[in-house]
Amino acid sequence: MSIANILLIGILGVSISLAARAAEEVGEVDYSRGVLTGQLEGEPPRIIGKGADLFNGETLNTGSRAFALISLIDGTRMTLRPNTTFKIENVNIQQGSENAFVSLIRGGLRAITGFISKRKPNSFRISTTVATIGVRGTEFDARLCEGTECQQEEDAIVEAAQRETRVVGRIAVLNGKASATKDGQDTRVLAAGAAVYERDQIQTGIQSHMVIAFNDDTRVTLLPKSIFRIEEHEFKPEQPDENNSFLSFLRGGLRLITGAIGRLNQKSVRIATPTATIGIRGTGFDLVCEGDCVSNNAMRDPAHDTLLGKFINFFMRPAYAQGTRNGMYAKVWDGSIELHLVNGSLLLDNGRTAFLENNTSQPQLVSDIPAKLRDMEGAPRPDKVRIDSNLFGESDQLEIKPGLYVNVRQGDVEIEGADGNRINIGAGEAAVAGEDGAVRLAYVPAFQKFDKTPDPAGFNERSEKMMNLFGERGADKESMECTVR
Repeated sequence: MSIANILLIGILGVSISLAARAAEEVGEVDYSRGVLTGQLEGEPPRIIGKGADLFNGETLNTGSRAFALISLIDGTRMTLRPNTTFKIENVNIQQGSENAFVSLIRGGLRAITGFISKRKPNSFRISTTVATIGVRGTEFDARLCEGTECQQEEDAIVEAAQRETRVVGRIAVLNGKASATKDGQDTRVLAAGAAVYERDQIQTGIQSHMVIAFNDDTRVTLLPKSIFRIEEHEFKPEQPDENNSFLSFLRGGLRLITGAIGRLNQKSVRIATPTATIGIRGTGFDLVCEGDCVSNNAMRDPAHDTLLGKFINFFMRPAYAQGTRNGMYAKVWDGSIELHLVNGSLLLDNGRTAFLENNTSQPQLVSDIPAKLRDMEGAPRPDKVRIDSNLFGESDQLEIKPGLYVNVRQGDVEIEGADGNRINIGAGEAAVAGEDGAVRLAYVPAFQKFDKTPDPAGFNERSEKMMNLFGERGADKESMECTVR
């Protein structure tokens, strides 16, 4: 190499170093495999690797057989897929002005966000050519599909893929906090627009209430500190004989109005409660479970039978239940319900209220729910709630068309499509955004569900040595070589 070339390389290195110093450092490369370059505006690209600083305004590119794990100064971690172009537009952690704005120009990423999105929801945004993602303390994947690449991946694994459980309802209104647990899986924090599924056990927090809209237009309002489980819910408009809805009310307060399943076949809807099973006849009604009226299937409090456990249980009960008569009130405000008991049944018509002390006692007709409970802690009647017409705008598309594909593993994200409309997706859900806007998908595409790109939440160098990102038994020397020209 000539002296002139050596001097030129030295000058280029100094200029890049000075440009990097002038920019604000906002992250670093935790790990990279294959070729990773970074480029500041107006400067030539630089090859970077583990430990390299990242700056506001820097564009990162991964090679066709490369990936990179990066971290930002707020604790966000991202894995950039092969063939990805990603730009750090601006990251600011100054208190009161927290903001993160990045661009996904090509390719895809997997991310778990840091404190910026937790302190200020939607202050972390990802811009793409077809949609903008607002992040709210979330673990999620995003992928821009161009040409047939994603379709090829989908075709390769779709036979082995198990389609996600179909969404049976969504959170239409949420005031406060609520969560869902399914079959012993991790608890999901719910948000407005979030999906609910069969076998979900849903719990509202203190001073919180929610309205669940089911796909047949059944609606359920849950009061604070209530627990409700979706045992079964199958809605087939063209096959009404196969419709079925079996719900469990376990504790707290509930307001329910039945939808199409109940209208098409009343016997298809059943609601289990701690004191009786309820059959419906085109119905709207309220239930309040007072005192110790709690199902054995509800989440038990710790050390329930000890003195400390009883003390905790007292304060875990709904506020309205403390110091009141044990049992359940049922009040009908539309249609009628039938209470099926161990010792018979009772038909309760519109405007009537019954009290059941337990599942073996005789029901008592009373004038009304106690006065202090009549406002149901401000929780609205579900038939009075306006439901967003886009709540169930799901697509069953099987073809992987060009667009931005987003799936959420924890938390929730908001996607604003090119048409300006916004949709929210939660854990276990996916959406696609294209030229016509964004739409929820009825399942998570297999190419994302079974993505081999390392999870940024738990990836380290030891993990990399034990996995095979590209489906090979190790990479040969030739495939990992690169030439800088």
